[in-house]
Amino acid sequence: MSENYQRIEALAAVIRESKGANQELLLEWLKRGLLEATENEFGTPQNIKVTWDQKTDDVNIVALMKVVSDIEPEKAHLQITRRKARKYNPEADIGDEVGVPIDFDDFGRSAINVFRKEFHTLERSAEREKVYEEYSGRIGQLIPRCVVQQVYRNRVNVRIAGQIEALIPPEERARGERFEHGDTVLPVLVEVLSPESTEPQLVLSRATPILVKRLFEREAPEIDEGVVQIKAIAREAGVRTKIAVASNDIRVDAVGTFVGMKGMRVQSVMRELNGERIDIVPWTIDKKLLVTSALLPATVLRVVMEKRINQETEEEETIMIATVPDDEIGRAKGKGGHNVRLAGKLVGYRIEVEERSLWENRKKWEDMLRVDISEFECVNDKLAERLTRAGFDSADTLIDCPEENILKVQGVGPMKVKKLLKEARELIDSRKKTVELKNEETRNAMLEDDADGACDTGNAVE
Repeated sequence: MSENYQRIEALAAVIRESKGANQELLLEWLKRGLLEATENEFGTPQNIKVTWDQKTDDVNIVALMKVVSDIEPEKAHLQITRRKARKYNPEADIGDEVGVPIDFDDFGRSAINVFRKEFHTLERSAEREKVYEEYSGRIGQLIPRCVVQQVYRNRVNVRIAGQIEALIPPEERARGERFEHGDTVLPVLVEVLSPESTEPQLVLSRATPILVKRLFEREAPEIDEGVVQIKAIAREAGVRTKIAVASNDIRVDAVGTFVGMKGMRVQSVMRELNGERIDIVPWTIDKKLLVTSALLPATVLRVVMEKRINQETEEEETIMIATVPDDEIGRAKGKGGHNVRLAGKLVGYRIEVEERSLWENRKKWEDMLRVDISEFECVNDKLAERLTRAGFDSADTLIDCPEENILKVQGVGPMKVKKLLKEARELIDSRKKTVELKNEETRNAMLEDDADGACDTGNAVE
């Protein structure tokens, strides 16, 4: 088989294996490479025509040459005599153009090198276009048959199915995972770079929460069937994952479906994640109830929602405060705070946990400082009833609320609002002084009792 024929067959194979618009693009690139090669060989490029016969899969490459009576020496690569032209077109006449098959053997070494370089670029571009078309619609899917080729500075280069290069960048690796050459790995595709990129086109991840979801889909056919579903997921890769699951069939237990018989399903996913802990909790639209489940294994005694101004963004945000037994505060937060962080991501709000004793002390203090609306001098019984029904049952509720909301209460005008707020502040200040004075008296009494006890003990020794 001649070298010329081998080149044409190689070109045909590249174009044949491409799909869609790629074929037109490849033909154009091939033509461009041949133009550069002919210009390098003859000084000026030939008029190249490249066609592909879809029926026979043949690639035809010809130089369009003008039929002349006498060939000009400097245009020998652009002109052809009528006698030679009629070998390719029996009806060719002076002034016509005839397609003459290109013979690579006519090219010198330098021209061949130019074409070879273009051809290799063509091959690489065709491969990258093919990869882009094949994988751009598979983002978020598991990519099996990945084998580690190289680990360099936390970048893991892998090869898919022994052919396609892909990359797991440092930020997409799970904490604590170690890879060596030849290891098999099961990641998720998170990005497909354009064919023009010089990096491996496929960006894979072992850290994305989607990986956990896909692994459960592989273990539990009920997910594809629509019987159960993952409603929310939060993950610190390599440490812990929390998922909230729901059932679309009242006869099916969602948590039990994901756990599997004797825990086989969740254990299979954990093995694939190198032992990463997975908490599965039932989904509910009641955020407070969801917090109670999300903070497991800690026992949640109460949950309240509170609005605060974020000191960094200066924007109002909702905080969920969960109260737990004093001896379970560490369990609720988790090592490094990962348990409460993940619970917050799962619920969609930042969660703060507090000990029961701290809450009880604060509640006691709040109860002592509470000033009931009935204690206001400027409020009669009828207005007190209206304010209470509107949610303003204490001095605190008045102070913490915008004035326009208080004005919505029947019988309350602008002047009345000012009186209410002024008296509310005065009553709270007065109550604080009274409570602080009582606390001071209590502390002094305790100190006197301790001193008397010490004296009694001393006399007994004597």
